Amino acid sequence: MPFERSGRCLDRLLQSLLICLFVLGHLQLVDAMETVAYEFGKNCTSSPSSDRHYQGIVNENRQLDITYEGKTVNDYCATISFKGVGDGPSVRDEYKVCVTPVHFNDPSCAVQLNFTENASLDVFKSIDCMNYNISKFCGGQKNLVFMEFKVLNESEVSRANFKLLVTAEKVYIYEDSSVADSVVYYVVGAVIGVIIVVSFFGIRKFLASRRKKRMQMQNQGK
Repeated sequence: MPFERSGRCLDRLLQSLLICLFVLGHLQLVDAMETVAYEFGKNCTSSPSSDRHYQGIVNENRQLDITYEGKTVNDYCATISFKGVGDGPSVRDEYKVCVTPVHFNDPSCAVQLNFTENASLDVFKSIDCMNYNISKFCGGQKNLVFMEFKVLNESEVSRANFKLLVTAEKVYIYEDSSVADSVVYYVVGAVIGVIIVVSFFGIRKFLASRRKKRMQMQNQGK
């Protein structure tokens, strides 16, 4: 009986160790998504004397909520841009910026949203009262996406509101040989560790079983 209890304890301990190894191996893959809010007419990092504008960074861990609630938007705050840039080990990876219209309400056709890429003046996508039922669209690989807030009817802007979700899709993964090697070493080390643990407890269980049989044979011979 003591040997059976010992075997069950060893099995449970082995299962716990395997679960810990699995969790540690996948823990680094879990990151929380950060959502940054930007509202036209409320948030603006530009000034009348500056050519700089707000630039939102997006990646697999960061997205932007772009909203408008009918407020007055100054001309120097009417253009913002988005860029896909990775964090940490993903800093050399490449992304494309994607925009998903959540809702667009403009009963008086007072505003229009125009999207361009990099320094180009060619609009590749527009959203307004006539073209608002638009699904997700994306810019090109590594391209900077500009969004222009254009007023068509200033007296009716208070009736307009919209919300856009700006995200990034990774299109290229930079493979650093040193990083790849470290990942391989980590996986190999984890596998070897599991093998050692399994072998150790397997041998202990085998020896305990043999000892139990030997004692039983000795008891039968008396």
